[in-house]
Amino acid sequence: MKKNLITTAMLFALPTIAFAGENTKNELAPIVVYSAYATPVNQDQTASSVTVLTEKDFAERNATYVSDVLKTVPSLAVSTSGGRGTLTNVFLRGADANHTAVIIDGVKANPVSGYGFDFGGLALSNIERIEVLRGEQSALWGSDAMGGVIYITTKKGLEKGKTFNVDYDFGTGSHRTVDGSLTLSGSNNNFYYALHGDSHHTKGISALSKDRFNYTAQDGTAVSTGGASERDKFHRDNTSLRFGYDDNQKGFDFLTSHSSQTANFDNSATDEKGHYTRTRDTLFKLSGFLGNGDELLKHKVGVSHIKTDSDTVGYASAYDAKKLNANYQLDVNFDREGSITQGLSFLTDYQKTDFNSSYFNNAGNKKLIEKSVAAEYRLLHDADHSLNVSGRYTDSSEYENSWTGRIAGAYRLHNNVKAHASIGSAIQNPTITEYYGYNARYIGNPNLQPEKSVGGDVGFLFETDDHRHSVDITYFTRNVKNAISSEVINSVTYASRAVNLDGKSKVKGLEVAYNGKITDVLTAYANYTYTQTRDSKGIELARRPKHLANTGLAYQITEKLGADVNLSYTGKRMDTYYSPSYSTHKVKLPSYTLANVGVNYKVAESLTVYANLNNVFNKKYENVLGYGQEGRNVYVGLRGSF
Repeated sequence: MKKNLITTAMLFALPTIAFAGENTKNELAPIVVYSAYATPVNQDQTASSVTVLTEKDFAERNATYVSDVLKTVPSLAVSTSGGRGTLTNVFLRGADANHTAVIIDGVKANPVSGYGFDFGGLALSNIERIEVLRGEQSALWGSDAMGGVIYITTKKGLEKGKTFNVDYDFGTGSHRTVDGSLTLSGSNNNFYYALHGDSHHTKGISALSKDRFNYTAQDGTAVSTGGASERDKFHRDNTSLRFGYDDNQKGFDFLTSHSSQTANFDNSATDEKGHYTRTRDTLFKLSGFLGNGDELLKHKVGVSHIKTDSDTVGYASAYDAKKLNANYQLDVNFDREGSITQGLSFLTDYQKTDFNSSYFNNAGNKKLIEKSVAAEYRLLHDADHSLNVSGRYTDSSEYENSWTGRIAGAYRLHNNVKAHASIGSAIQNPTITEYYGYNARYIGNPNLQPEKSVGGDVGFLFETDDHRHSVDITYFTRNVKNAISSEVINSVTYASRAVNLDGKSKVKGLEVAYNGKITDVLTAYANYTYTQTRDSKGIELARRPKHLANTGLAYQITEKLGADVNLSYTGKRMDTYYSPSYSTHKVKLPSYTLANVGVNYKVAESLTVYANLNNVFNKKYENVLGYGQEGRNVYVGLRGSF
């Protein structure tokens, strides 16, 4: 408890310390946001709550995997069922794990199954930047965007401005972890290319907890977890090729990638051995554009195909999935000069998905075709005022057709204060297994309706004249109807099915986020999120902490030596214990605070050595009830480019 109070005190004290620091001369460079609108927009002009993370942030927050850096973002709770490589989902602004759209290089990467994107094996080695866009976003991104969007951009060869460049990153750490990454890239005469490969291997920890934990459920039942012993290893290989042409007037981009990962898991405390899932993903994407934002018209077209093969050993389960997407966008920039610019975008999208599982009740290929049209109007003012109106109509072959919309606006009240607000609607279609069933224990429900939400936010951004310090305070709320849950339909076999709940599930909360460049060699961030969640019966939603807080400092001690420290606090959250007799018991998991430190030294222009010590105080905790987490661990590596 004392440690948690210290963390909270630091979070609230840090902005005060930062603003008291010396303001130095130069303004920070503008940041472009790609996820919030149909076209790229300066972050100062957006009305949306969005966090932008770059490679510099990845390093300063001791991050090796995407999930490492996502857990430092406001309103984002990470749920991890074990060590590295195990199922890792996110809950954004209290939304379900499958309510966040994950876009990688313009392609929606959410699994065909309809479940949430698994970040467990996704490394940062080939990622240039990540945007986390919060709030209802179905008007622009369709289903899966009720909580928001995580927009990931990989490297493509233009970053260095060289004909040939080599980037490398090799590391090793606790639990016999070995990672390696190599990228060959370059650009010349507007052509670019990037060939990338990475491999990650760890002996890992037990997916189920090794340490013993004792809880008392809300109904008074004594609950005990832990005692597992076998390590659950993880191995992932990934390769990608990207090339294209971009002269700011016309261009194309081709991307292909293939990944293969094997993640071991425990079936139960008495059945630990011989269980693993092997997943292979193959992506092809081709896109092109004609025109630019300074002209009246800009055309964009794209086509992508994702193929997933997954096999689980230990019990008979396998599936094959395919997703084909084709899209076209027309930008009409009818007002391009002066202090006010205006534009319209028209989007059309066709998506066909196929899913075939050996574990279905009614085996066979399941298909879903979705066709949608969308439009967006935007007005941007040089003084950072903005207005955005967007809407989408989706025609679904299986689910209910839907309309979604969004209105967002921002107004700079003062040179140091900007108000922003948004309201929107969103949908979430049922998952494949909810709709069709899975096995004799989980029965399909073809009468399921899509989940529908209406939500919004309002906030104020306070910043210094040079933009070196900012504090954003945002209140958000969401009401969800037709929320999908499950019910037991046979008390003997415990067979269950998915159902739409009556009434509305409600989420509301507050985000406070500070970012600062205290001096030219000292930067800081801090954020706090309060989230209250209730289903239609007034019961708290699982795995959504009421309180989340993060803070960090990065200090460039000398020209070559740098150091950073990061603290994260996760508050109490509800989870469910399933007994051997299939009875369920609600358990409130305790809060925990983690501390990480890192140091880096630039040996030469092309070589930096770094070391990270994570979970410094060796905190024993369960992020998800029953599942283990790493104690104190170390990671050392070297990276660079030439």
